[in-house]
Amino acid sequence: MLHFKYCMKKIALLFFTGILAIASLGIQSCVKKGTDEPESQTNVDPKLTVTHTIAQLLALPKSTKITGDVVISGVVVMDDRSGNYYKKFVIQDETGGIEINLDQNNIYNDYPVGRKVYLKCKDLMIIENNGTPQLGTGTDDRGSIVSIPFVMADEYIIKANYPNEVKVDTLTYDELANTTTGSKYVNRLVLIKDVEFGDNAFGLPFADANTTTNRDLKGCGASGSGIVVRTSNYSRFRGAIIPSGSGFIYGIYTVYGSTPQLIVRDQDDVIFKAERCDGTVPTFAYLLFDQFTDFGNWSNVNVTGAEYWKIATFGNPRPCAVMTGYTSGSNNENEDWLISKPLNLTGFDRFTLTFETAARYGGNDLECLVSTDYSDGNPNAATWAPLSGTLADVNGSSFVWTPSGDIDLSALKGNTNVRIAFKYTSTTSQAPTWELDNVKVKGE
Repeated sequence: MLHFKYCMKKIALLFFTGILAIASLGIQSCVKKGTDEPESQTNVDPKLTVTHTIAQLLALPKSTKITGDVVISGVVVMDDRSGNYYKKFVIQDETGGIEINLDQNNIYNDYPVGRKVYLKCKDLMIIENNGTPQLGTGTDDRGSIVSIPFVMADEYIIKANYPNEVKVDTLTYDELANTTTGSKYVNRLVLIKDVEFGDNAFGLPFADANTTTNRDLKGCGASGSGIVVRTSNYSRFRGAIIPSGSGFIYGIYTVYGSTPQLIVRDQDDVIFKAERCDGTVPTFAYLLFDQFTDFGNWSNVNVTGAEYWKIATFGNPRPCAVMTGYTSGSNNENEDWLISKPLNLTGFDRFTLTFETAARYGGNDLECLVSTDYSDGNPNAATWAPLSGTLADVNGSSFVWTPSGDIDLSALKGNTNVRIAFKYTSTTSQAPTWELDNVKVKGE
């Protein structure tokens, strides 16, 4: 009965809101949900009475429903715009920060970085997820936090003015490498100066294609160690190459057990423009490192036929790029190109291409080509040279991932418009399936 009354209340509210919206069409334009711009409430602050700071909220018993009329306020310092957070966001005040779990997509439309919000905490619950506090409506049978339902968001989260200054705590590497001294900064936006990625990290993408990934962060002259930059494989900048120099980095500080973690909001939070901490210049870097979560680094060009290169749910590891001219039970004539973004082959002495392929069902080999004069449009209008690398056996009885071996591109050193292409062709008699993964161009 209570649920029925609640739903009827919502329906009535929506109906009334709809009438007001229609009446105001001649006065103001409407705000669409789902856009990149947050709803405009620049001068609106309901000025609710705040009963607790975030630090006082965090001092309440964990894993227990909050029974009092506890109200906090804070400014959003992390949202889900880049995909590095999913269905959650972080607010902070002068005393601390808290992660709010909300069952809503595109949270940044309503609660973008810089938005002030009030949070009515009665009936909510705080749990410790291996050292990082999370706020939701309770826990499931595994002890994980249960998110605030989307339809109940307005019951707990009250929007205030936007934008607001986002304050940053500037700290040393050693202060945050120690999870005991760093604990008061959990779920707060921090800035760490004089840092670099570990030797085993720079030149790689921020995250591997199929899993959330930790990359080691080192401090210049620091005595401590152990901080990692943690990036979701669903983030929009997952495939961006980690910079090789040193500098400063922004991020939300979290801990997982004994591991201090930094979660950046996007790759622009990493500003590494100086030499490495020891004054050296890196000995190598990846100019291209693609495991095909998307075609962001490629032009997918169809010349003949109706089929295109696609992203597959399998790979080595999954996903990968796949192309076939076999569809609807028949072989089809196709010519389809996958052409890389322009590559700048400067700054190193030697450049090497590697990739992996798998194939089956017989037909033409996949061609690997290189050009320095392709811009856009029909690839046949550009000059392409073949590259020799080991390919999978297209006549084999199964798909076997086959490394290409090192393909030397050093003869193209100094060129700033180098394009790597994979050209697929099929006929009405034979239409093989070709799979492609782990394309890397390395300078050293």
